[in-house]
Amino acid sequence: MKNNYTNRLWESFKHLIKGALALTLVGFTLSAATAQERVVTGSVVDENGEGLPGVNIIIKGTASGVITDFNGQYRLNLSEAGTALVFSAIGYNSQEVTVGARSIIDVTMSVNVAELEEVIVTGYAVQQKKDVTGSVAVVRKEELVALPQGNVANQLQGRVAGVTVTGSGKPGATSKVRIRGFSSFGGNDPLYIIDGIPGNIETIAPEDVETISVLKDAGAASIYGSRASNGVVLITTKKGGQGVKIDFNTYTGIQYPGKSPSNLLNAKEYADLQWLVYANDGTVEDHPIYGPSSQASPKLPNWGADTDWYDETTENAAITNYNLSMSGGSNGANFFASLNYFDQNGTVKYQDFERVSARFNSSFKAFNNKLTIGQNLNISNIKQPSGFTNLSEGNAIAGVYRAQPLIPVVMTTSTKGISHDFVPGEYGGTGLASRLGNNGNKIAQLTRARNDAYSKMELIGNVFAELEVIDGLKLRTSYGGRTSSDYFSAYNMATYENAENVATASMSEGASYYKEWIWTNTLAYSKTFGQNSINATLGYEALEYGISRGVSGQRGGYFSDALSFRTLSNGATIINASSYFATPTTLASSFLRVDYSLKDKYLLGATVRRDGSSRFGADTRYGTFPSLTAGWRLSEEAFLAGSSVFTDVKIRGGWGQMGSQLNADPANQFNLYGGSANQSYYDLNGTGTSSLQGFRPTRIGNADAQWETNTSTNIGFDAGLFNNKVEVVFDWYSKQTEGLLFAPENPGTAGNAQAPSINVGSMSNKGIDLQLIYRDDYANGLSFEGNFTLTSYTNEIVAIADGYDYFDYGSSRIGTYSRNEVGHPLSAFYGYEVVGLFQSDGEATASGQDGAAAGFFQYKDNDGVAGITDADRTFIGNPNPDFTYGLNLQLGYKQFELTAYFYGYQGGDIFNDTKWWTDFWPSFQGQKSTDLLNNSWTPTNTGATTPKASQSSNFSTNAVANSYYIEDGSFARLRNLQLAYNLPSSALSALKMSNARVYIQGVNIFTLTKYTGLDPELGGDDRAFGIDYGNFPLNKQVILGLNVSF
Repeated sequence: MKNNYTNRLWESFKHLIKGALALTLVGFTLSAATAQERVVTGSVVDENGEGLPGVNIIIKGTASGVITDFNGQYRLNLSEAGTALVFSAIGYNSQEVTVGARSIIDVTMSVNVAELEEVIVTGYAVQQKKDVTGSVAVVRKEELVALPQGNVANQLQGRVAGVTVTGSGKPGATSKVRIRGFSSFGGNDPLYIIDGIPGNIETIAPEDVETISVLKDAGAASIYGSRASNGVVLITTKKGGQGVKIDFNTYTGIQYPGKSPSNLLNAKEYADLQWLVYANDGTVEDHPIYGPSSQASPKLPNWGADTDWYDETTENAAITNYNLSMSGGSNGANFFASLNYFDQNGTVKYQDFERVSARFNSSFKAFNNKLTIGQNLNISNIKQPSGFTNLSEGNAIAGVYRAQPLIPVVMTTSTKGISHDFVPGEYGGTGLASRLGNNGNKIAQLTRARNDAYSKMELIGNVFAELEVIDGLKLRTSYGGRTSSDYFSAYNMATYENAENVATASMSEGASYYKEWIWTNTLAYSKTFGQNSINATLGYEALEYGISRGVSGQRGGYFSDALSFRTLSNGATIINASSYFATPTTLASSFLRVDYSLKDKYLLGATVRRDGSSRFGADTRYGTFPSLTAGWRLSEEAFLAGSSVFTDVKIRGGWGQMGSQLNADPANQFNLYGGSANQSYYDLNGTGTSSLQGFRPTRIGNADAQWETNTSTNIGFDAGLFNNKVEVVFDWYSKQTEGLLFAPENPGTAGNAQAPSINVGSMSNKGIDLQLIYRDDYANGLSFEGNFTLTSYTNEIVAIADGYDYFDYGSSRIGTYSRNEVGHPLSAFYGYEVVGLFQSDGEATASGQDGAAAGFFQYKDNDGVAGITDADRTFIGNPNPDFTYGLNLQLGYKQFELTAYFYGYQGGDIFNDTKWWTDFWPSFQGQKSTDLLNNSWTPTNTGATTPKASQSSNFSTNAVANSYYIEDGSFARLRNLQLAYNLPSSALSALKMSNARVYIQGVNIFTLTKYTGLDPELGGDDRAFGIDYGNFPLNKQVILGLNVSF
């Protein structure tokens, strides 16, 4: 099965690779054929030889000129051979070059640190920063390389105001990225565009990235219409420049497990807690492990251990990254090629992640540089375990809170257990004796599953052609897509050590493929008329995604666990066999964008996009998404001319609409029916009593569903002060989403068919983004730069549906504790409010509270009616932070650089679900906390906040969600600390290098927080996040790195 799918994908890869190679050959041929013609063309590069897009090239003494393209290439028609050209770009020193008789003029521009950096990649275009009127933030390659990460999304954390990134300690885990809060009940991920193609950023090597542009408001993002309601992240990968350049970047280091639980019991303390429970309950028992409770102290068994399950589950682990790239170009042709290998071993045993990727980008100019053809191609393969997930109580870290310390990892003595007779060398487990809980030995599980595997091979890329029809008018077409193949296998061995064992081994195996394509056509016009400048883009785009199919099977009854025997065909019994195919989604879109500038200080912008989606019925299929923006560059006005304070000041504002279809199933408009040979039904006409094979409704369609519409207003300003030593970027925004798609419950008469999504809800987000930058160069090679970002938003559910004021989401041992209710934020915590502990049985009895007793929870009576009922539940916490922030400090002295990066949350509550296991004795009798032993309520410790240690499990102890579990999730973390040394130019010349840099870096060095769990940085489903089940904490790392260029 695996080979079949791999072969199919490889065939697709070969066709694309052949196409790319053919395009390369055509490009070189056309370039060579036209190189002899006399035209004024060339390239503009930076000091590292990288092409510079958006550079102004003006014919001296006129208003006529052109702008370099994405690769830094240009073509300009001249009427006089002796004319001079002026090359200018914000952030670089201007140059004036005399043309003379030359037909090719290549220019290298040097950085002007006194000017703001200039060019921004926006939707289907490149704009100078001074002309941007929407809310756009940019992260450049220098920032990405300075503090390396294995994942592009992680590098956005704290660097972009308005963007919240939540990481994970599990290798290969996807970071949760949210731009300006939430827009919907689900599907709030931003749209990622990689070189014009919607893509998956987990497969992209960070070293291949040139820039990341984050489009945050409708003024910037509505050009992407129905896919832009959650913001857009545009990733531009590197291109070649003049001459050949080779870069090698590598780092390697050691990862250390994050904070370990400090409040868990050892074996002796655990036994003492059992005796305390007996004493509190007034019982005398003969414990099957510790003996009669009438003893002065418990007796430990000879097989007993003192296991630190966190220490056994985790270990120090290696992390390694290698990236080799080559780029170059001449005569209108350029290329960039790279190979990346990233390997991150897990600090949780056997939870490793490996990624191999290769990239090849190229472009070629022909026919007097009027035609540009090119391609971008990335191939990746990732491997990781197919086992534990992070955000659930079943993961390996959560198991630490469920395993008693008395249980040995591996037996050292023989003993007769309740599951079987244990001998030395076997795994220990809950089958040793009764009252050891029901948790499996996680070390046994991890070891047995170490050969389970998940792999994914993916290709993403495009081919494009751009024709300059006349000066200032360009026609571009691009066709690309993404295809991937997934494979997994998991072998579940029979177990013997647990109280609840798996009798026979079983194996699961499956594979799937995924495809999508996109065809984009644009006509772009750019012209300057005196003091007027206009840029317009007209486009048509078609795409189809979600083309997928998969198969999987499970068999049991394996008599051997040998690796060579692990195939589905060797299982004696069929447990399950299934397959699926997905309904793809097709979009057809047209769009128009116009930007106008008067006197380089009065700016207007307008976009409109019309999308049609196959997810909606014929009458509601199309949606129109417009935006309007305006800007005023005050620094160009006479009243600020010559100001020593205000160097560059712009105020801007915008309004627009964006859409979303993500919460509508691809088949939402259709009534669907299903059935199989393994399922049967009873007829309802009363004529028979036997079961029948046939079809049943599986989904009720809604052809009237339509787009969710996000209306956004943004007001902001950009200011460069004191010769641009200080930069301030501020935005206030308001987002109102109408027509939220929601699936209410069907009436019982509808059977068990899935309900359709209907447009009924609305949601509001308001907030501010702030970025402050200070940079300066001092005497004697000393420099400093500080970059501070702040993100703050408030979220409110305005409406859900008729008859629905709220809906709960998520489940746990104590029910749901996330409520989404009108007038409250998404995923707010809901339960009983604890006001203290009952101090006497009399007080408890008088309360009328179910299960009340001295030392148990006392809940607040919120409805004024005697007794505590469901009506007394209330909102007990909000996982949304008040604000998040990032602070990046960089100090340079001659060849040395010291960089410190801080990131933090202020506010934002956490529901610490691990307390259910550790702070209540009857919660499956797993691991317990020192608070329960030493600081819980007793008649002599009435000031305690931890309830009495008792065997009672009821409404007043551990049976319902309440505020006892809520903790403040605020934290401040030193995310990175790096010391780097750059070789001086004399050494570089001797070594024939253009750059060499070595560094040592610490990651997640310390965290300041009041949170008692392992890590306050938590992800989760948008409708139920901020819940700590015992999630993988972020690792600490010490890394050595090297960057070398030739």
